[in-house]
Amino acid sequence: MIGYKPVQPAARVAALDALRGMALCGILLINIWDMGGPIAMDRPMAPPAIADPDWQIWSFAHLFVTGTMRGLFSMLFGVGLILFVGSEEGAERSRLFFRRLLLLMIFGLIDMTLLLWPGDILLVYALAGLVALTLRPLRSEFLLLIAAVLLALLSWWAAREVATISPADTVYTAAALAREGAARLGSYTETLNYMSRVSWIWSTNATSYRWICDAAAFMLVGIALHRVGLFAADADPRLAWRMMIGGYGLGLPLRLLSTLEIFGNEGGPTLVSALVEQPGRLAMTLGHVGLFLLMWRQARVRAMLAPIGAMGRMALTLYLAQSLVGAMVFSGFGLGLWNSLSWPRLWTVALLILLAQALFATAWFRRFRYGPVEWLWRLGTYGKLP
Repeated sequence: MIGYKPVQPAARVAALDALRGMALCGILLINIWDMGGPIAMDRPMAPPAIADPDWQIWSFAHLFVTGTMRGLFSMLFGVGLILFVGSEEGAERSRLFFRRLLLLMIFGLIDMTLLLWPGDILLVYALAGLVALTLRPLRSEFLLLIAAVLLALLSWWAAREVATISPADTVYTAAALAREGAARLGSYTETLNYMSRVSWIWSTNATSYRWICDAAAFMLVGIALHRVGLFAADADPRLAWRMMIGGYGLGLPLRLLSTLEIFGNEGGPTLVSALVEQPGRLAMTLGHVGLFLLMWRQARVRAMLAPIGAMGRMALTLYLAQSLVGAMVFSGFGLGLWNSLSWPRLWTVALLILLAQALFATAWFRRFRYGPVEWLWRLGTYGKLP
């Protein structure tokens, strides 16, 4: 490992940090629903109604946020893989990245147990990262083909699943709500037992394969985008324009169609919503990236997004901190606000958490080079103090 060391902050790509910070913010806006309410529900309890503030928040998120921020995070993970390992074959760098993935897996296991968050994505990223690391040597067109096949299989899987789901199945029964409430509003031990059991079920059933394929597909897209120089300082802005126009031009109609389908089916998914989910999500994610990169060319925008960039530099620390804060706010051993806030209020809580994290990250990097968990990650990767 002689000669290998962590990337210094000055060498980081600022746009990638800001994009990662933006993804981190968007992910909390979605995770907050399951932190503050039933863990297995991603829709309001009440029947769909456009006048319902909860459904208004859900509709906005379904159009612009849901799935796209996770997709963006996955793409950036693929970019990070290439930046770490390099474009050429390098056994030593690959071995270091493999160790990095093992450490990420450990962080994920901590998140889904001790930090009480079954919705953890770190374990999934560690496993999907192995897939991306293995496929990395392939040419970009093959990576994109594999990504397309994976997303098509996921759409087929979702379409088959829809046939077995009724709208009533997407809402908790009174008994299920009471059972989860007793655990999540109980002691830390009671909450830990319940959430760890949910984490185990979610991680060991077939659904986990879907999450891994989902993340791996977007990682491969991220690798391909990096290879065409999308994130380079001298990148041709026409590529970003095409991504924005094409992404939103396809993604917005598909997400709107999905929203209308779900509204028309009493809040449950339909065959159409299942089939358009992945292409609509990918297109919207690309549109977001294109729009961001065009805005990033403006000095004022870069200055305004400096706190978001600081968050992106310590995304792992802040992601785990979100689980911890969510547990303290909503659990019975904390403030006990579980299932007591409307969705607009849950988003208010999320925005307050993100504001605090932006201030913390900005202040932290005035004195330190790495986030605290990032420091540990580098220590474990390289075996020496960063």
